[in-house]
Amino acid sequence: MIKSIIYYSAIYILCISCSKNAPAPLSTDQAIQIDNNIKSDSIDAWISESYDDNVDQKIKIELQLRAFQFIENIGNDTLKSKYLSNLSYNQSQIVDSALFRKINKNAISVNLKIKDSAAAANAYWDLAYFFRKRSIKDSAFYYYTEAQNIFEALNDRSNSGEMYLQKAVIQMKIKDYVGSEANIIKAIEIYNSIEDTKGLYKSYNILGIVLNDLKDYDKALSYYNEALYYLDKIPNSEINKASLINNIGVIYRDKKEYKKAIENFNEVLGKLNIYEKHPVLYAKALSNLATAKLYFKDTVDVEKLLKKAIDIKAQQDDTGSLASSYHSYSEYKAYAADTLGAIEKAKIAERLSVEGSANEQLLKTWLYLAELDKSNAPEYFKNYTELNDSLQIEERKQQNKFARIRFETDEFIAENIELESEKETLSKQKQIWIGIATGFFLLGLSIYIIINQRAKNQKLRFDQQQQANNQEIFNLMLMQKQKVDEVKRLEQKRISEELHDGVLGKMLGARMILTGLNKRTTDEAIQEKSKALGSLQEIENEIRSISHELSHSAYQKINNFTDSVETLLANNKNNKIKTYFHFNEDENWDSLAGEIKINVYRIIQETFQNAIKHSKCSYFEVTFYRNDNDFNVIMSDNGVGYNVNKGKKGIGIRNITSRMNKLNGTFHIDSRQGEGTTISLNIPIKEDIKNNTDNNI
Repeated sequence: MIKSIIYYSAIYILCISCSKNAPAPLSTDQAIQIDNNIKSDSIDAWISESYDDNVDQKIKIELQLRAFQFIENIGNDTLKSKYLSNLSYNQSQIVDSALFRKINKNAISVNLKIKDSAAAANAYWDLAYFFRKRSIKDSAFYYYTEAQNIFEALNDRSNSGEMYLQKAVIQMKIKDYVGSEANIIKAIEIYNSIEDTKGLYKSYNILGIVLNDLKDYDKALSYYNEALYYLDKIPNSEINKASLINNIGVIYRDKKEYKKAIENFNEVLGKLNIYEKHPVLYAKALSNLATAKLYFKDTVDVEKLLKKAIDIKAQQDDTGSLASSYHSYSEYKAYAADTLGAIEKAKIAERLSVEGSANEQLLKTWLYLAELDKSNAPEYFKNYTELNDSLQIEERKQQNKFARIRFETDEFIAENIELESEKETLSKQKQIWIGIATGFFLLGLSIYIIINQRAKNQKLRFDQQQQANNQEIFNLMLMQKQKVDEVKRLEQKRISEELHDGVLGKMLGARMILTGLNKRTTDEAIQEKSKALGSLQEIENEIRSISHELSHSAYQKINNFTDSVETLLANNKNNKIKTYFHFNEDENWDSLAGEIKINVYRIIQETFQNAIKHSKCSYFEVTFYRNDNDFNVIMSDNGVGYNVNKGKKGIGIRNITSRMNKLNGTFHIDSRQGEGTTISLNIPIKEDIKNNTDNNI
């Protein structure tokens, strides 16, 4: 325990050494209390502990100061803003005014730095409330205005309306009723736009108070009734309703409609548990009821009511209201012809008014004492005049300050409007230039898209044409295969007929002759047998002949690929051009991959068509040959030729390039003016050409 005391004492000394307004050193008992109260070594714990009503004032200051100093050393501005805003919001719990000003100043600075406008507005609100509680009305009004401007910029209409009401209350207290009423009307407009029932109730209630001070009782009553209308829509508002009914009773009393006033005050006192829930309001209603009955000349229980009200107000330490009750008690004594008692109670009211700074009540009491105590009347009148003049001067000063604040605010708003106007003009000019730049960009983009789309469409058409041509080649090869199959079928039919009609018939005849001669042994029979054996030998020779024909047919090669190329060249419609096709018949050209055959066929077709159209040749020659693992194709003509190094590449060259790229092959063009053109293709083959009928087309 001793170590803990020393530890916290050392921390305390460190903290106060960093502060200009450090509190006095703590005693050992206070250090022990800190040790017992701090539950967690964190800022939140210190703040929470400092708000505990059971904690000593000095310890509260120490905890709040320690929290503030740790917050100042936080590097994260967002986290710092959170803690400072929390401390500033709970400023009513901060017992050291200088410490609050430091906390609030830092909260505003940090929130403006991180551009958290809402938090900055709330910090200004905290500062305005701080000055209002200390009756520094001009400063409170100024900071309410600062908060209101930010809330309006954020379009926070609810809090903006609240700021208008707070300013209206301050203006009402310095008797700037015109300014107060104007701000209340602005608040009502805002609350109407957002349908804020509670805000409308508060606005009409304050407006009623303002009109009551102006002695416009009828308007005040209408505003109070409007406030009641909205209050009925708010749940759990019995206390507010009782307070409003009490205000209405005061108006009826001031209008000298005492019966209605008494009814209202009795209604307040009849509210369930009003004494337990709001003893100050209960005491005010008691005092008001007593004065209403007194003015109505119904003195029954008046003194009892006043005494009870005075007792409750004294318990609640409500000094200003207590002075009013003693004034009423003095009036009761005067009505009862007890002048000395009346002066005594009035003197108490005078003292309490001075203690509570209730200047309005003090003026009222001095006038009343001047009537009661004739001998000292000049002194009371003199005091009244001096205080009234000073209050009027102070009120004018305050009104001038508020007018200056409003003027500066309006001027600031006007400057902002002008800046906004200039900004809007620059913004429009900027938008025009952006529009022009965007237009040019979109135009360029459109041109690019159109050109690109055309290229894509052209490529698509080319791909579609290529696909159609490939399909045509496939159909030609399929037709060639069908022709070959038809030849095979006819050959098989012929052999079947030969076997059936020739061989089978002769064998049947020989069998029948031998069967008949088998039982005969004559010379004639022997000769017949000899003839039958000769017939069998003829049948043997015929079968051998058919077998040889079948063997030749089986080994005869029928090449679909080369046949397709031959058909392509033979279908030449230009009779002036002779075509030649050279290839090794021993090679199995149909074993080439389908992709190679189709693309080579297409290249030959396109080259042949170009030769017919442009070369003016008399012959066109195609040669296939195999070189190791390469398939070579040579296409040549004896036409006019052309200069390969001049001129742009046509669609034909681009097509050959595209197809050879697909086959991973290369090609070479050899051509000169007047010497014809030769195109050589070199295509790699992954496997040796072999008899692989699975790849045949």
